[in-house]
Amino acid sequence: MSDYPTSTREALYARIRASSRTEVTLEEMKRLGFWPEDDTSLAEAEQLIKREAELQQALSALGRELREVEDPALALKRMRKERMARAKAKREETRQRRARERHERALAWHARRAKELLYLGAGVSAGLNEARSDADRLARLSLPSMHDAQDLANAMGLSLEELRFLAFERRVSRISHYRRFAMPKKAGGVRIISAPMPRLKRAQYWVLDNVLARAPVHPAAHGFLAGRSIVSNAAPHVGQAVVINVDLKDFFPSIALPRVRGVFRQLGYGKQVATTLALLCTESATETVQVDGETFHVAHGPRVLPQGAPTSPALTNILCRRLDARLQGAAARLGFRYTRYADDLTFSGDESVRKLAAKLLWRVRQIVIDEGFTPHPDKQHVMRSHARQSVTGIVVNEKPAVDRDTLRRFRAVLFQVEKDGPAGKQWNGNDNVLAALEGYAHFIRMVDVEKGAPLLARVRAARARWNGDAAAPDAVARRAGGQFRMLAAQGKAPWPGFWQAGTPPAPVLEKTQEQVKTERTLAREEARPRKAAASPVPADDAIARRAERTARRNPLLIGGGRMTWYAVALQGVVALLLSRKLDSNTPILAMLALYWLSVRYRRMLWVPFIVVMLLIWAVLAPR
Repeated sequence: MSDYPTSTREALYARIRASSRTEVTLEEMKRLGFWPEDDTSLAEAEQLIKREAELQQALSALGRELREVEDPALALKRMRKERMARAKAKREETRQRRARERHERALAWHARRAKELLYLGAGVSAGLNEARSDADRLARLSLPSMHDAQDLANAMGLSLEELRFLAFERRVSRISHYRRFAMPKKAGGVRIISAPMPRLKRAQYWVLDNVLARAPVHPAAHGFLAGRSIVSNAAPHVGQAVVINVDLKDFFPSIALPRVRGVFRQLGYGKQVATTLALLCTESATETVQVDGETFHVAHGPRVLPQGAPTSPALTNILCRRLDARLQGAAARLGFRYTRYADDLTFSGDESVRKLAAKLLWRVRQIVIDEGFTPHPDKQHVMRSHARQSVTGIVVNEKPAVDRDTLRRFRAVLFQVEKDGPAGKQWNGNDNVLAALEGYAHFIRMVDVEKGAPLLARVRAARARWNGDAAAPDAVARRAGGQFRMLAAQGKAPWPGFWQAGTPPAPVLEKTQEQVKTERTLAREEARPRKAAASPVPADDAIARRAERTARRNPLLIGGGRMTWYAVALQGVVALLLSRKLDSNTPILAMLALYWLSVRYRRMLWVPFIVVMLLIWAVLAPR
C-alpha cells in the first residue's frame, strides 16, 4: 500500500505533474484497498501503467525541449533561469563557506581563550604575550615560580575564567568587586574605604601571603609587617630633643597601575603575570549610575591602590624601599633618625641637630616629590622636648605612653560601665562600648604593659558580668577572617559552594537564510504527517467538515452542497427586472452562468453577480 496520506488538492496536483494521472489513480486505489497487491494477475497491468507514466514524462520533457528549440525567447528564458539558479547556489555556497570559516576562527579563539589570557581590557593588555619570568630571581627571593596566567590560576586554586573575571578592566560594568563606604577622619572630612568582595579578597590574600609577604622591605618601614607596630615605629624617637612628623598626601591613590606592575616586574615576574597581579591589586574610582532601573558602575580615572584592600599596605612598603633608603640616608647625614609607618614619616634627633630641622625638611620635601609623592602641607609638625611629642598616636617624651587625657577619659567610661552597665554609653563614637573598650585596652597594654594589663582585666570582667560567657562578636568575626585568609593563602575555597565563574558557551555555527528556510519547510512537512497520524479523519468526514465551515462562512449554503432557493430566486428576480428594463436577455444569461459557477465552486458569487449586473446596465442602458 502506498505511503501517501490523504492529500490536499495542491499536493494531489503536484503528484499528477510529477508522474501521471493514471499512476496517481493506481496509487490511490492501492492505498484505499481497491487494488489487491497479492493478486499476480494484476502485476502486468501495474507495470504497463508505470511504464506508460515513464514514457509520458519522457515525452513531456522532449516536448519542452522542442518548444525551447523552436522558440529562442523561451530558450533564453530557460538559460537565464539556469544561470540565476547556479549563481544563487554559488552565493549560498559562499555564505556557508564563510560561516564555517568564522565558526572555525571562533572555535580556535574559544580554545585559546580557555588556556591563555589574551585580553584584559583597553589600555592594560600590552605585554600579555610575554609569558616568561626570571626563575633565578624568584628562587633567590623564595617566591612561587609562575610563568603565565595559567600557572597563577593553578597556584591560587582558581580557574582561568575566574582569574580573568577578577582582573578584567571594565570602564562600565553592572558588577563591582568592591564595597565602598566613608569613614570620618580625625582632622575632618571623610576617607573612602574600598573593601573587596570575598571573591576578590580571596585572590588578594593569596598574593599577600605568598608573594608580597616574602619580598624584602626597608628596615625603616614599620607599618603592616609581622613583628612591627606603631610601638616599634615610635621606640627609636623616645627621649629626643626634636621630633618631626611629615605626612604624605593621598598616599594610596597616588600609586597607579604602572608602578604596581613595576613592583612585580622587579620581583622577577614576566609581563603577563605582573600585569594580572597588578590588576588584582588595583581599582579605578567609580561612580554608581542608575539607567532604566539598572545599576551601572562607571569608572573614572586611572587604576590605583584601593584603601581597604589587604595587598595595598604591603605593596607600598615594597614600592617605598628606595624612598626609605634615600630618606634614611639624608637623615643620617644630618644626624637624625628615621622611621615610616604607612604614609607617616617620622624624624628625630638630639640637641646637637636641633637647629638642622629646617634643612632636613627641605631635603625631605625634595626627595618625596622626586619619588612621585606629595607632602601634605597641613600635616607637618616639629615638636620640641618641652612640649608633648607624639608619634603615630604614642607619646614619646620620656617613654612610650598613651596620652594622659585619653587615658583618664578611658578610665572614667570604664568605671561607668562597671557601675551601671554598657547601656547608653559609647567609646570614641562606638555604640558597642564593651568591644571598643576591650580593643583600646589591648592598645594600652601594647604601649605600656603595667598600665594596660589591669585595665584589660577590668574590661573582661565587665564583659563577663554584663554579657555573660558569650563570645564577643568581634572575636568571632576575627576567627572567621583568620580561617578565610589561611584557606585563601593555601589556594583553597574558604567554604563549600564558594563562588565560581561560569564557563562561556562554545561558538555555534551560524546558519544562512536559505538553511533556515529549508529547515522550517522540512519541520512543517514532518509535523503534517504526525498531526494527521495523531488524529486521522476519514475522507467523507473531512468533506463534511469543509462544507460545514464553508456554510458557516456563507449562510446561503446548506448541507450537501445544494444552494438555497431563495438566494437563486433573488438573483433571478434581479436579472428578470433588469432584462425587462433593458429589453434584453443578457442579464438572465449572465445570471445562469454565475449560477453554474456557484454550483461548481460551492459558494454564492454575490460580488461577481453585482459587478456583472452593473456592467450590463452601464453598457445597455438607454442614453
